[in-house]
Amino acid sequence: MIKNINIENRLVLLLLLFYFFGTLGIAIEEFRNFFLPLTPLNLLLTLFVFFIVNKDFSKRFLFLALLILLISFSVEAVGVVTGVLFGSYSYGNIFGFKLFETPVIIGVNWLFLALSTFGIVQYFTNKWFWLIFIPPILMTGLDFIVEPVAMKLGFWSWENDVIPLQNYLMWFLTSIFIHGLIYSFKPKINAKISFIVFIAQLIFFSVLNIILT
Repeated sequence: MIKNINIENRLVLLLLLFYFFGTLGIAIEEFRNFFLPLTPLNLLLTLFVFFIVNKDFSKRFLFLALLILLISFSVEAVGVVTGVLFGSYSYGNIFGFKLFETPVIIGVNWLFLALSTFGIVQYFTNKWFWLIFIPPILMTGLDFIVEPVAMKLGFWSWENDVIPLQNYLMWFLTSIFIHGLIYSFKPKINAKISFIVFIAQLIFFSVLNIILT
């Protein structure tokens, strides 16, 4: 039966298994130190599968992806160094190499979340207002679930262990800017992989939120 599954579906299955065992491994304290260092691999695998299933390797789309990576990393770096944008926070070492005290790979997280939330809303409507404002609500809502888990696992930490409302406001505003940019490029994003990526993230962090916090 597995032989009849095409390469895209195999990759999706691999991604879902990665999230399933990652959730299980991080939830169980004895295995946590083995699974946590795999976090960067999870981010890269998610982006890789997204691009393979989405099937848009045009120069225009790749340029859009590069812009989102640069914008999101720059906003994060300014936020970390100055404490002005999101509030005072710092990253741990789980995400690997840092530039300006900010993990280089963090832009990957922004990229697949921005594209997948846009793809979800695009499945229902092509109206500019909804495509620019609803995806940021989805991203900010997800961040609300992510934050307590991220602190518990040492992804990043906030001053006095308090997550400021400013953080969510900045997530929302940055996401509006990024989705406005995506809309201006008029991409057609695969709805299937968009739903899969967002729901996998949602389940992953929701389960860990219940178990760890």
